[in-house]
Amino acid sequence: MVQNHSNDLKVALICGGAGTRMWPMSREDKPKQFQPLLGELSTFQLMVKRLLKGLSPADIYPIASRRYVGLIVQQAPQIPLENIIIEPDRRDTLAAVGLAAAILKKKANNPLVVSVWSDHLVRNDQDFISSLNLARELAIDTDKSIEIAVRPTFANTQLGYLQVGKMVKKSNGLAIFEFVKQIEKPSQAEAKKYVQGWEYLWHIGYSVWRASTMLRLFEKHAKEASKQLDKIAKAYGSDEYDKILSESYSKIPKTSIDYAVLSKLGKEDQLVISADLGWSDIGMWDVLKDELSKSKTDNVVSGDVFDLDGKDNLLYSTSKGKVVATIGLEGMIVVDTPDALLVCDKNRTADVKKIIEKLKDANKDEVL
Repeated sequence: MVQNHSNDLKVALICGGAGTRMWPMSREDKPKQFQPLLGELSTFQLMVKRLLKGLSPADIYPIASRRYVGLIVQQAPQIPLENIIIEPDRRDTLAAVGLAAAILKKKANNPLVVSVWSDHLVRNDQDFISSLNLARELAIDTDKSIEIAVRPTFANTQLGYLQVGKMVKKSNGLAIFEFVKQIEKPSQAEAKKYVQGWEYLWHIGYSVWRASTMLRLFEKHAKEASKQLDKIAKAYGSDEYDKILSESYSKIPKTSIDYAVLSKLGKEDQLVISADLGWSDIGMWDVLKDELSKSKTDNVVSGDVFDLDGKDNLLYSTSKGKVVATIGLEGMIVVDTPDALLVCDKNRTADVKKIIEKLKDANKDEVL
């Protein structure tokens, strides 16, 4: 268990992503992190359940836009309502993480914070909690950002990678490495090289840092964001807060914290823990299919679906009173909802984002 004491670990649980590549299940009013894609619980609920194995509900601070507050309260009623940090609008992860650091520095007296993501799958809960414990201890001892990373299992070009140096030490089976650099979304050839080398890990965005430490990194590497966050922090708790939050947040550059801050860190800023988390980012339908399959040729079937002679398909239906039948399909994604149907080659699930753009251009807002 994470030991409780003053300024202990708080969780910045990022919940604001749109999840457009998981359409038509993921929608603007209920994106993928709040959908029961892996069973009865959403990935948001699974992450909360996992965190509660080492922390209390009062330590968890979801960050999301106002439209998702109802979903958070409904799916995790144990989290205090006042813990929800509201984004005025969606501005990517630089703004979300910065807002968490600025608010928690004031609200919780400059605590240690771990940033985690509500749409990730983590199978090894105990290793997850153990790595949080170790990262917390290292952050206290070093005042550095402590990144928790995982060994790559395939040449993923959609993730960033961390290059690590020599091993500093081992603790409870977890290896701690010097940080060398972060590499954002490599080419296929580079990703293949990284998978084969021991010194490269997947950057999954789990890091533990003192709130003031993260704000100091913002001040150094993301000056405009730092300026706006300072205004927000000064206004926190005042009658002007909502107005200043709305005005200042809209001026924070719309980009990821990976590009704006983390890719610029040096050896002196960060240490890296390599952990076996059984981790996956359920960002596309083919990833979900592979996570749920026992073997490559298996079908994954959910709902009132009848298949004949198919293999390596994900066949997913939420339509009530309607049968879905498939014959002879191979390597396909079929997702049927009451108002939209997706039929997609398993190797082209990244292009679902392009379909979203076509729907926007056609003013099909009712299915977005």
